[in-house]
Amino acid sequence: MPGSRQPVPGSRQGQSQGRSLPSAGSIAASALLPLRLFAGFTFLYAGIDKIALDPTFLDLTSRTSILAQLQGYAHASPLAPLITAVAIPNAWLMGVLIALAEIAVGLGVLSGIAFRAAAWGGAGLSLLFFLTASWSVHPYYYGQDLPYGLGFVTLAIAGHGDLYVLGPWLDRQFFTVPRGRHAPAPAPVSAERRHLLHAGVLGLSAIVLAVVARPLHALLMPSSGAGLSSAGTAGTGASAQTGTGSSSASSGPAASSAAAAGGSNPLAIATTAAVVQAGAYGFQVPTAIGNAAPGDPGVVVSLGSGKFAAFDAVCTHAGCTVGFDPQAVMLVCPCHGAEFDPRNNGQPVAGPTNVPLTALPLSIQGGEITLRA
Repeated sequence: MPGSRQPVPGSRQGQSQGRSLPSAGSIAASALLPLRLFAGFTFLYAGIDKIALDPTFLDLTSRTSILAQLQGYAHASPLAPLITAVAIPNAWLMGVLIALAEIAVGLGVLSGIAFRAAAWGGAGLSLLFFLTASWSVHPYYYGQDLPYGLGFVTLAIAGHGDLYVLGPWLDRQFFTVPRGRHAPAPAPVSAERRHLLHAGVLGLSAIVLAVVARPLHALLMPSSGAGLSSAGTAGTGASAQTGTGSSSASSGPAASSAAAAGGSNPLAIATTAAVVQAGAYGFQVPTAIGNAAPGDPGVVVSLGSGKFAAFDAVCTHAGCTVGFDPQAVMLVCPCHGAEFDPRNNGQPVAGPTNVPLTALPLSIQGGEITLRA
């Protein structure tokens, strides 16, 4: 048009108009890449850790096993009836399925194979963890599972934007048919078949990775967890593995002395001499006392000056069994680091919970410590 200025060929303005600008989709994919890498790697590592690196997760006799955690969740989670009826009787299988699901989510989010299914799966797992492991965390924003869940929802809605993904390569391997010059074009592949293939490859990859990683458990940690004793088993000591030291209260003689002093009294748990010598003593809660259920692990602690305190040893965060740290005189959760002060009614002083341990009333007579139901 007359009077309008046209860009001069070769000028900076002409070059900028000829250069293609990044699309909004590519900008979004690049912006979400850090979230995708972090969430994907974290879930992948968490699944491998449960299968191969953590020697106690699938060991149902351990106080940090999936069974111990499920038993703790059954105290406070809104899913308690389902946990009690389905998860606890099949604890080992549940542990394996959770680990495989985490591996599949991690692989899918990182590789882009069945990306949206993996991202929604990660959101579902995070919601499950929020309703169990993080349900007792107050205030809620101290818990880590809701942020993971919302991150996965964001990835599922936005997609991967074809940025660093293996989906196109997988499609070329399975759906591209080399044909000659005059060969008829192959029939188009349905989206359902493509999605099914991607999901199958992702699931198979998760299983293969878990099978390959499992032998690392014996190679890397042949004797890991040997020093951990379960405070939830009658006749065993309360132990804690912490950075400040560990304590294991031997309870064989104490149990015998308590039984001799109290006869057949099922509420007799220890002798004062044994608890003072060891610092703490683990026992099994024989009957329902307050929020403590029969069979729960319990621990009685010497507070000095002839005073003692007993608690349900189930951590109020994720249900692991707390142990006694003699140097700090604290009950410490080995799973997520919660610490409870036995000198202050089991109040939490550190970690992801503000719910105290359940205190168990005691009666002390003739050197015998007995629970009061």
